[in-house]
Amino acid sequence: MYSKMKRIIGCLILLFTFGQGQAQGVDSFIEKSLTENDISEKLPSLDSLMTLAVAHSSKVKFYESDETYWESQKTLQRTSWLRYITLDANYNYGIFDNLSNSQLAGDPQASQALFTTEQSRYSGGVSLKLPLFALANKKTAKKAAQAEIDKARYLRESFEEEVKEAVVLRYTQLLKAHRLFFITGAMVDTYRVQSVRAEKDFTNGVIDVTEYTRLQQMYNDAMRSYESQRSEFLLSYMYLEGITGVELKL
Repeated sequence: MYSKMKRIIGCLILLFTFGQGQAQGVDSFIEKSLTENDISEKLPSLDSLMTLAVAHSSKVKFYESDETYWESQKTLQRTSWLRYITLDANYNYGIFDNLSNSQLAGDPQASQALFTTEQSRYSGGVSLKLPLFALANKKTAKKAAQAEIDKARYLRESFEEEVKEAVVLRYTQLLKAHRLFFITGAMVDTYRVQSVRAEKDFTNGVIDVTEYTRLQQMYNDAMRSYESQRSEFLLSYMYLEGITGVELKL
């Protein structure tokens, strides 16, 4: 009985020592691996991602179009008075009665008979009819167009800031999700080794069923955490691709 108890205590001490050394090794491995696999080095810079997201945003494009529209309306207001100018032109060809030079000069001795000639005649003119309300409302219409331009610009700039903030959030979420995904992967490897050892120890009678179940449950929990973090990483990855409109090759 004493020898059996001594053997169990010795195995537990060995297992504890192995676990401490393994934990330190895992920490070093994780830290080194995270440094070597830092995806921020593979991703485009944050500034370029924000620029891409703004250029990709359909809502930003909508506000840009709205701003362009009101710019054109302001230009139209500057030239609106042209609509009240009328140009008239007329062309005729045929045989016409004409006055002689003497008649045109008013010579009283000149014959009053007209002479006919075959000729072309042109006429043209410009007229301007400008309503008073057009003058009174011109300044007001110009201010209204400028106000619409300013409103569209402020809305565009405001939404651009929202897009940039969203990119920063998605970017940091992706980095965090990747680190947690990598860490949980390393934890799964550790608990997998521990699970194999626990199975052997249980088969050899070193640990009881309670301890064996606890160790197996730790491995199962690690696997669940790994799959959860994997989903979070993939989701963050797709979110960042979606908001920037570019394929991120990691």
